[in-house]
Amino acid sequence: MANTTIIYYTANREEEEFEEKIRQRLLDVCGDIPIISVSHKPINLGKNICIGVHAPSNVLLYHQILLGCKEAKTKFVINAEADFLYPKEYFTFTPPALDKIYRYVPIELMYKYHHGFWFKKYSEGAQIVGREYLISLLTEKLKGLEIFDDNPSYNKFNAYKHISFETYGGQTACVTFKTGNSLHKYTAVEHKHSVPEIYYWGKSSDLRKEIFNI
Repeated sequence: MANTTIIYYTANREEEEFEEKIRQRLLDVCGDIPIISVSHKPINLGKNICIGVHAPSNVLLYHQILLGCKEAKTKFVINAEADFLYPKEYFTFTPPALDKIYRYVPIELMYKYHHGFWFKKYSEGAQIVGREYLISLLTEKLKGLEIFDDNPSYNKFNAYKHISFETYGGQTACVTFKTGNSLHKYTAVEHKHSVPEIYYWGKSSDLRKEIFNI
């Protein structure tokens, strides 16, 4: 992963104690991969780009990623979100192509106030892409859009719509959280029922206590 930079992006809407734990967990597993963080408020993580506090939207989220990509110098960029826990395996893959999107599997979803883990097929919060390809893609998709507009339709904007991707993975899942504070409070999952425990992360009740103190 010598040719990779982590792009961490956040609207700083989560509780600070929670996001601090997320950032520390990221530092615990990413090794010496450089980090560029793009945030609404200043944070102490890698090289920080603070854009100021604005109404969050998908359009602004992609703009933050684009800013991070332009600041990076490596061949690849790998996403890190403010409500994700990543295993070490997430950071050990080197894509065979510079012009494709690669997403990590499996993904497990955990709600702050609901028990268990729900399986999710994939997420753009867990992907690695050739940097120049992603710059080109996002620049084209964001063309003509007002970055800081609070247009309700911007919350449904998907820069990767109709863009194919491949998957890579490991034995350990990425875990994404829904706390009620993020831009999207719900997300699609693959099963109607949750499981109380998963490999490596253990019981959802224990992880909830560790991450949320509840």
